[in-house]
Amino acid sequence: MLFKLSKTQQITGNIYVVRSLISNFFIYSDFRTTICFDTGFIPSVVNWELKKINIEPKSVSHVFLTYPSFYHAGCIKLFKNADIYFSAETSLKKSGKGMFSCKSDENEKYKKLKDGDVVDVDGIRIKSIVFPKHKLGSISYMVNDDILFI
Repeated sequence: MLFKLSKTQQITGNIYVVRSLISNFFIYSDFRTTICFDTGFIPSVVNWELKKINIEPKSVSHVFLTYPSFYHAGCIKLFKNADIYFSAETSLKKSGKGMFSCKSDENEKYKKLKDGDVVDVDGIRIKSIVFPKHKLGSISYMVNDDILFI
């Protein structure tokens, strides 16, 4: 199957896609709470794209990372007000390979999730799902038992 990048736009209802040059990331917003699934990379590009859908980085309250790589987490610092969630199977360590690090016990904004953990974000239920035998550190999220972000 060929993956085609989407342009930045509202997909449906509460879901937006944001193009970050060679990757997409997704936003769930109910106009009270704004949540990112990944962050894209290259802050200037992400800022520009977010303006197209009238979302300010400071309005994002939570970021759920699906994988600890530059393409998924490169703009983590852009979302200064957000709590950051990621797989307990990894750390977010910046290294020569584009990984990121933060010991979750040293920074309350960073939280590790295991398979089946549930986070309530202002009434939005987000369940973490780890698919066996997938890349170590990969994690997906089910929102309100209805929408799956992989």
